[in-house]
Amino acid sequence: MKITDFAIIFIIIVLPLLIFSQWRSEDTNTFAKLNHQYDGAMTVASQDAIDQLRTNAKPNQEAGYDSMKFNRVNPDPAFQTFIHTLALNLGAEDKVTKELMARYVPVFAILDYDGALLNVYQSFENAEGMKELKRVWLPKIPFSYHDKAGNIVSFTLDDYVSVYDVNLKEWVNGKREWIKDEVSIPLLQDADLFDRTRRDTIVNTFQNELAYYINEHNVYTKQLGITYKFTLPLIPQEDWYNTVDDISIFAFFQGFPYERGQGTYNQYALAGSRLFRADVIQAATVNGQRIFFNKSCGFPYPVDEIYPNKKEAARAGYKEKSCLNVR
Repeated sequence: MKITDFAIIFIIIVLPLLIFSQWRSEDTNTFAKLNHQYDGAMTVASQDAIDQLRTNAKPNQEAGYDSMKFNRVNPDPAFQTFIHTLALNLGAEDKVTKELMARYVPVFAILDYDGALLNVYQSFENAEGMKELKRVWLPKIPFSYHDKAGNIVSFTLDDYVSVYDVNLKEWVNGKREWIKDEVSIPLLQDADLFDRTRRDTIVNTFQNELAYYINEHNVYTKQLGITYKFTLPLIPQEDWYNTVDDISIFAFFQGFPYERGQGTYNQYALAGSRLFRADVIQAATVNGQRIFFNKSCGFPYPVDEIYPNKKEAARAGYKEKSCLNVR
């Protein structure tokens, strides 16, 4: 066999492999770019929703315990802002496309001062007797704890509680320190145990409700024209616990088909509003970069300095790192 024959055979075997390898490389690069674009869209949409939440929660007051106690968040503008910004950043501007995109958001949730607010799809019977689907806000879900004696404790984002004392047969409201001697509930006597139980109750309530309603979304997927199986993503416990001290949003965007190529985009965002209480500004040097961030972010960086506000940190030469957790 001539050497030219070997060359032809080599080309026949190797050339398709080279073409396939090149195609896979281009496909991977395209996927990475799309993923980066969609992650950016989620970040901006979540941040815009948080900004809207801040605006409608306290139009005339600074953030603080009293203002949040009497000026609760208006959740719907935050959700509408999230969908609007997400759609714009993914190139969808018309109302129909936005509504289609919203079908891939099984749950949009807000951790409010005294309970969970969830926006989900629900089935209703209309005036003509026909069933239809539409997004609704569920009644607020309280963060309730029951002890073995039958006492009930409804937690908030701080130590203010509403408790039902079975011995008194009445409800008592107030900060733990104020009412602990008025009631016979052991949990209120130990500040550390109270705080741990409060955090666990809020996190467990939120996890259980989100898991239930994300799974419930699968009941409606056929009517919504979706084949994706929705489930609660695996979220690190530290991310859950970083959210229980402030009003926050939980946004899930799952099963959304990529504009090009195969596969679906699945992401979630947890974002704190810093509405309820002032945050500490910490500064650190990470990989040679001087950054500052909110303490509530929970970043594991050694802290160089602490500042009273962002302006002071920026003046000292630090650059802000967003507290938004997008996974």
